[in-house]
Amino acid sequence: FYLFLLVALFFITMPKYFYLFWEALRIYMDISLREVTKDNWLDIIHLEITKEQENYVALNSESIAESSFYPHYVNRAIYQGDEAVGFIQYYQELEENLPDEFYIAQFMVDVKHQGQGIGKIATEQVIKEMSVIPACKKITILYMPGHHAMRKFYSQFGFVVTEEDDEDGVVMELEVK
Repeated sequence: FYLFLLVALFFITMPKYFYLFWEALRIYMDISLREVTKDNWLDIIHLEITKEQENYVALNSESIAESSFYPHYVNRAIYQGDEAVGFIQYYQELEENLPDEFYIAQFMVDVKHQGQGIGKIATEQVIKEMSVIPACKKITILYMPGHHAMRKFYSQFGFVVTEEDDEDGVVMELEVK
């Protein structure tokens, strides 16, 4: 009870912090992953990234097209409410004969929605989604040399660097089981 009173008093006396807290909670509650379908794929391919990010991130249209040849590829649209704001693609590493390893191949948040915590929430959700797949024991990502923000980003979820190469990029892994 006293903790509740203390928190209530803090938010009453500091309305700016209440607004920031409420806005963060609203964003968190409003983020969802949805299947990419014939009804929303155009929204996904029209999402944009910065010019600098174009050196590190594939086009969503290429990723979606590639997945049509591999039925085990999973495409997820990131939504904030009813608006598509990002895209994630992952798959089981069957071609590499690593059936217990899943790979996040594509991840992006539209430039207009970056810096709001949407990517963090979506990543938490996709990790949770992959973790309940019985075969998934490890999640892997690869980022290209120079895209240093990705190391810090994925480290917050427990990913650790397992390989680093100036030409091929950096591999990070998360053990989930």
